[in-house]
Amino acid sequence: MLVNLNSFHQTDKYILKYKIQWFLIFIFSLSLNAQKKKYDYNDGPYITKTENHLFLKWIENGKAKDSMIQVSQADYFIKNGFPSINLNDLEFEDSEESHFENVTKIAAISDIHGQFDLFIDLMKAQGVIDNELKWNYGGGHLVIVGDVFDRGDKVTETLWFLFNLEKQAMLSGGKVHVLLGNHELMVLHHDVTYINPKYRYSSGALGTPYPDFFTNETVLGQWLLSKNVSLSINDIAFVHGGFSEKVLKKESSLKKINNIFKEEILPNRRIGRDPSPLISLLYFENGPLWYRGYANPEGFDIATANSILEALDKKKIIVGHTSMPQIISLHDNKIFLIDSSIKFGNSGEILMYENDSFYRGLLSGEKILIDGENHETSRSPFQYVYDLGDTDLKIKIQTDIKNLIANKEDEPWQDAKLFAYHNNEFNRVWDIRLRARGNMRKRFCHLPPVKIDFSKSTLNYLGFADNDKLKLVLPCNKGKEYQQGLYKEYLVYKLYEVLDTLAIRTRLIDIEFEDNGKSKYDFKGICIEDEKNLKSRLGCEIIEEGIVTSDAFEREDLCRFALFQYMILNTDWSFYNKHNVEILNMPGLKRLLVLPYDFDYSGIVNQSYASPAEKLPIDEVRQALFRCKGVTEEEMEMMADFFGSKKSALIAVIDNADFLSKKNRKRMKEDILGFYEDIENKKRWKRRFLNKK
Repeated sequence: MLVNLNSFHQTDKYILKYKIQWFLIFIFSLSLNAQKKKYDYNDGPYITKTENHLFLKWIENGKAKDSMIQVSQADYFIKNGFPSINLNDLEFEDSEESHFENVTKIAAISDIHGQFDLFIDLMKAQGVIDNELKWNYGGGHLVIVGDVFDRGDKVTETLWFLFNLEKQAMLSGGKVHVLLGNHELMVLHHDVTYINPKYRYSSGALGTPYPDFFTNETVLGQWLLSKNVSLSINDIAFVHGGFSEKVLKKESSLKKINNIFKEEILPNRRIGRDPSPLISLLYFENGPLWYRGYANPEGFDIATANSILEALDKKKIIVGHTSMPQIISLHDNKIFLIDSSIKFGNSGEILMYENDSFYRGLLSGEKILIDGENHETSRSPFQYVYDLGDTDLKIKIQTDIKNLIANKEDEPWQDAKLFAYHNNEFNRVWDIRLRARGNMRKRFCHLPPVKIDFSKSTLNYLGFADNDKLKLVLPCNKGKEYQQGLYKEYLVYKLYEVLDTLAIRTRLIDIEFEDNGKSKYDFKGICIEDEKNLKSRLGCEIIEEGIVTSDAFEREDLCRFALFQYMILNTDWSFYNKHNVEILNMPGLKRLLVLPYDFDYSGIVNQSYASPAEKLPIDEVRQALFRCKGVTEEEMEMMADFFGSKKSALIAVIDNADFLSKKNRKRMKEDILGFYEDIENKKRWKRRFLNKK
């Protein structure tokens, strides 16, 4: 059924509303100009259609624009940087059907969250669209399994693209199914918690609350309100969150569930105040848009999966909603979790069904057959955390903190729960175990570093290789001084990344420790790459046994390592007992490489408990000591040139470390500049590094 937009409005009434909103735009613009909150970007258009007129609003180069066009004179909305829209073809097909048979090709993707460019790259890579962004999938079906909205800054582009793609697919005998997710529901019900700041500006500049761009008085709003929350193709059910057993005991018909959302939930923004028992189930955490039970490795087993499939009379269920490092299949391909973390804008996957088989469609264009095994040798918990980049990530650990501290010297494993939050949104919880780790920190720090161990079943759910550990370095205790000490150590890791592309990887992470329901510690910690992940990433062997002397190393690598340790005033390392070094045997190299780690005893960090080894000829860690014998003048000249080329980049790392206090940034920069005074003066480095007068 085609939806006629003209039936929704009375022209005179809307023109009055339009004039009022035009006045509000003027007032908002004055206010925003006064606050200097203009941004140079494009957004829109947002279109309302009456019997005789089209009303358009958009942001062009940061400025609010609007237009009223007579329907009889409408043509195309075409502007650089905007979706191209045929203003004479704004009708659409209502999503009345909830079941389709005999479909041979299916592509499914979820949780786009405004990451339009990444979404398009995936679609092109897998042949769903061509290079001109036109439908290229013939009679195949594309399913968007919810959550186009929020987080990213290209929500509007994605919506108009899908609006147009639906029409192209129909002409080719195919289908585009846009299912609603919890974030569509949130925006339609006036919850704008997760919208991108860009849309807050659009709302103010255009004088319209953001959700009002999607009411049943707008083209995109009517289109969204016509969409289903669930769908079945062949013997496969699609839904954003999942079907809980509680819901299915009350209602298992997808058609009825879709109708309840369309008729009672979506149009009613006050639904949460006094819902009926069934609507309450559908609307809240057990409902199809919010349920996360399938992503719980401890709480969702094969018996539960079979029970749900039997109630639905389906063989498979495909869901999004819970971020995974890749597309995951569970219980012999009965459940597919396809939220592959596109929302972070770095990578993602699309589920492809062809020739009765399922594939993970990658950005490279490769298709990987899903055969029930999720493991990949290159994926690990650390790699997933590291790949999140600058995205906010927080973990909360519930455990017996007193026991952890009391037994830190013995390092026993103890049970815990780990809660993960992405961008302040709860993601999932796992049963884990953890223990204290580290050498000197256990003695001097109230709270020790910890190692987290995931169960094998959790690794399987996440699609990780047999790499089940995470290493966390924590501040010694509460307080700014301890937090700053950890920040300085983190910055040293980042300094070494400037010098060596093989450097051990780290990232900052928000960590909260909770005991008996009370938060005990809340700070930033360092998640550090462990040996297994390092070996997998570099394809190398790590030397753990035997005596290694400096003669065994590549000379250039050894000199760089030694000068870096001198630069950060660090003497707390040893090749002999492999203390605070990783020694690598790389394929194709005749000699070994070395990577430094653990810098709390360095003078540039200057922890209160740090002191040099008694055998060294220095009294405190702030004294410089070069610990590498046999360096030649030729090697030093080469190193002076190399470090000289990195000077501005090293200083920039410190200057950009906003998490450090100004005082600590100044001190660290002074230490680095002091090092450069040494290597830029040939007489000085001859004396200090070569023992020549």
